[in-house]
Amino acid sequence: MEKNSMEFKRMLYELMNGTLDLETHPVPESRNVKNEFEEGGVCGELYKEVFEANRRICERFGVPEDKDVEIIISKLLQIGEYECMKMYDYGALFSKNSK
Repeated sequence: MEKNSMEFKRMLYELMNGTLDLETHPVPESRNVKNEFEEGGVCGELYKEVFEANRRICERFGVPEDKDVEIIISKLLQIGEYECMKMYDYGALFSKNSK
């Protein structure tokens, strides 16, 4: 898999998010790429806070879930994913330029 391909970047992103099933799709990169959502990790703790805030909002509204809150969370995650992909591209660009 080419290191600048979208497939490679997506695999790294999924490793970081813990969404890649390593039992069915083992990849050597998993030795170097940490699941940032593991218990006690920064992203795991931040996501837990988001989850709890969402739960409290829904409780106040008296609903099991709020569509607008779900949209906000989803879109912010998409923004983060887009920025991760761009950051990878910039890292590749600047590492080439520094040689």
